[in-house]
Amino acid sequence: MAITISVSDVKRKAMIPSTSTTYDSAIDSLIDEMQPALEYSIHETYLDDTVNSGLQATLTLGMLEIIAGEFIEQMKRESGAAEEFSAGGVTIGPSKLSGAELIQQGAARLSPYLKASLPYWIDSAALNSSSDSEPVFAREEGVW
Repeated sequence: MAITISVSDVKRKAMIPSTSTTYDSAIDSLIDEMQPALEYSIHETYLDDTVNSGLQATLTLGMLEIIAGEFIEQMKRESGAAEEFSAGGVTIGPSKLSGAELIQQGAARLSPYLKASLPYWIDSAALNSSSDSEPVFAREEGVW
């Protein structure tokens, strides 16, 4: 994997104290699960451009936001995470932090670099290997 996302990065983004180790295993598993899929969705041209530090920082931040947002959403689904207690005008309950906005922010950050947002012909070779005939599709046309 070209991009490095760490447990401490996800904890920082999800506002979990760095000293807490309660979720380290779950975060590590989530990184292992999501990072390869996210990297696969990004066009290789951008992942391989390791000289461009700004681009790599943008890709890393987008992936981090998506992974941290998913982790926040998973924490909200834990047993007891939605319970509230009120007494004397004070309410103690779940965090209002939402991972959905973080996921959307990361997706918007990565969207220009995704394979799906590029024209079809960028990833395609000629559809016709005969040197003496015209290609089946023009270069500007999509296959679909």
